[in-house]
Amino acid sequence: MFKTCLAGLALAVMLVWIASAQDARKVIVDASTAMGVSTLKTVQYSATGLDFALGQAPNPSSPWPKFINKSYTRAINFEAPASRVERVRVQGENPPHGGGQQPIVGEQPQTQTIIVSADTPWVQQLEIWMLPHGFLRAAAMKNATVEAKTIGGQKYSVVSFTGDNKAKVNGYINAQKLVERVETWVDNPFFGSMPF
Repeated sequence: MFKTCLAGLALAVMLVWIASAQDARKVIVDASTAMGVSTLKTVQYSATGLDFALGQAPNPSSPWPKFINKSYTRAINFEAPASRVERVRVQGENPPHGGGQQPIVGEQPQTQTIIVSADTPWVQQLEIWMLPHGFLRAAAMKNATVEAKTIGGQKYSVVSFTGDNKAKVNGYINAQKLVERVETWVDNPFFGSMPF
């Protein structure tokens, strides 16, 4: 009798998981259609602003060292997949505080290209998969699930899959079938599991 109940429970759990996976596929397809994922091959964006050297403060109560990005451009190729960033940074604090390879004298041009392969670290891949179109592409390749959530009175279909670092990656898809937010967690030796 116990074995029969256990087998029945296992079957019920499996059926719920299969239904959730099928629902997730439909949500992913609907959002991908609404957002034009299949037709968008590349995206480029530019900005100016600030960035900080994570965990490099001189003491726990001080802010992280600040840098000014005079220019920042990132290009993403979703098909490769690949990412290229070009930026020019300058010192954000004078005198400098903490680490982060300070001080920067004058302008510091930086270029980084990431071409995703089997051995590309997950945190570098996230530069691509955390964008709305990238998230939908990644979710379609993974065993994604979906659950309904209401946040601040707004209803979302939250599509989730497990990233290469074993952390959950969640995409919040609104009623218009658009990815509104993507979140995950990354490991940090000092802070532990950190929101990204």
